[in-house]
Parts: sequence; structure tokens; C-alpha cells
Amino acid sequence: GCCPDKGRGMTTFRIMSYHINGLLNASGKLTPELSAKVIRAQHVDLVLLQGIGSALGATSLKLLSERVGLNHYGPETEGGCAFLSRFPLHNIQASPLGYGGRCLRADLDWAEERVHLFNVSLSWDLWQRLEQVRVLLSEQILNNPSFPCATIVAGDFGLPLWDLGQLHSARDLKRASLPLWRANYPGRFPLWGRDRIYLRGPIRTLAGEVIRTSLAKMASPHLPLVLDVETKETRKILKIKNSARIASKHPDPVCG
Repeated sequence: GCCPDKGRGMTTFRIMSYHINGLLNASGKLTPELSAKVIRAQHVDLVLLQGIGSALGATSLKLLSERVGLNHYGPETEGGCAFLSRFPLHNIQASPLGYGGRCLRADLDWAEERVHLFNVSLSWDLWQRLEQVRVLLSEQILNNPSFPCATIVAGDFGLPLWDLGQLHSARDLKRASLPLWRANYPGRFPLWGRDRIYLRGPIRTLAGEVIRTSLAKMASPHLPLVLDVETKETRKILKIKNSARIASKHPDPVCG
């Protein structure tokens, strides 16, 4: 769980990135209770979900949130992205990336910290993914100067037939250093690190793992990725930028 330490200006969070595949299990059957059990077992504070909704039956995001004991945020669009969070999220905004690609943004505020969240789902197709990454790296999304705080970008980045190194050009965005072995797809015999987490700013990885339990392998073709992260004094950045804006009487962009 989240353990804020106000004395040091640090906060730790346990987060999960999880493509739930429309709550269809590895055999294609609708089994919403399996994904809920996988999430509950990890005692996470925040889940970035991809692949929500299903054409095969009712898979309410609200019902999933009740099963795992976390609040839900985001539109319930088939194949879309959403958040489950122990703490309130603000400034929810969906940004289409083209060709069915999606990015759902939110801000998490807790204790003295603010964290920008970007939940992403990209295409399998190489050329579509190139265009989606170009939009993702625009000044309207990841390269927006009004997002100065600690940042988490996570989700389904498609099959790794093309190196996503371009994401590093998004203002010092770096892939999380852990886990060391990142393959999580396909779940029963993972060969690729299709689902990924990137970090930027005053945030670091404390621990990380791909959840390879038998239950996780049954629940979805994507194995969930879990990280313990620590943020540090992100509010100081806001105060500095706000002070500079007031002093100059020019509206510098600040964290939304």
C-alpha cells in the first residue's frame, strides 16, 4: 500500500499495468472474476487497465472495481483504457492516437506528491504504431511542458517488432529498470515484453516483477506488470513554477 513519509517528502506506491483482454481468459471465455483475483492478490494502490469491455457480455468496470476494492476512473469503452485507484484521481482526459490507439491521462495527488499518469494502448501494426507514437510524443501529450511532476507511462505497446526507443525523446522518459526479465506475452509462454512501464522526473523503481502465477496465466494472454515506485518532493516543482509565474506576471504552464 501507499506509505507516505512526509518527513522526507517521499511517497511509495504499488502500481500494476494490466491488459485484461476484455476479461476473456486465455481460452476465450468471459471470466471477470479471474482478473479481479489477480489484481486483489497483488495489494496494489493503482492499476492502469487496458482492453476493458467485451462484446460477449456485461463486464462492468464498476463491478470490477467493487471486486478489487478500488475506485474506477475513465470511460467504459470496449477495448479502451481505465484506472483503478485507492486514491482520488483528477483531470481525466482521453486522447485518441489514431488507428484505434488510446491514451488516458490522469493526475494522482497524495500527501505532498503529484504524479501524472498516462495509460496507453497501441496497435500491433508497425506503421500504425509509428503514427501513434508520433502523436503520443506531441506537445499535447507526453512532451507537454505543463506536466512537470513525476510521470508514469504504462500500457500495451503492441508487439515489439519495432524498437520503441523513440519514447526516450519524450523529455527524459525512461523505461523502468525493473524487472530485469520483462517478457509477459503470450501469458502461457511469455516471449515478449509487450506491456511496459516508463518513468520520468522525481520517481524511481524500488522493485518490479511480471506476475507469472497460474491464475494470471489463466486470466489473460497478458501477464500483469507490477512495480513498487517512490516519488520525491514533486510538489516543490509546482511551487517553484508557480512562484516564477507570479514573479514574471507571465502564465508559465504548471501541472494541471
